[in-house]
Amino acid sequence: MKLSRYEQEVVINLNADEDEATVYTASPVWIRKMDKLHKEFPDIIRVKSWTEVSKTYVLPKNLVRIGKPRVLSEAQLRHLKELRSKA
Repeated sequence: MKLSRYEQEVVINLNADEDEATVYTASPVWIRKMDKLHKEFPDIIRVKSWTEVSKTYVLPKNLVRIGKPRVLSEAQLRHLKELRSKA
């Protein structure tokens, strides 16, 4: 079964009372990413359930991070523009 891009969602659920977060995803990209992490760290990242198009994972909530946007210097921006123009 193929999902539309709109339906390929990722839902991260955590609360202050629990030590674990739940990640539900119907995105093939995220499923591959999470499966790779689960394979490498099976005791830390567990598969809770799965269907034909989605999977739900459980992991410690301290692994869920939101960071600041990356800020590039003028030199880094020039370098990236040069790389793009060569490609």
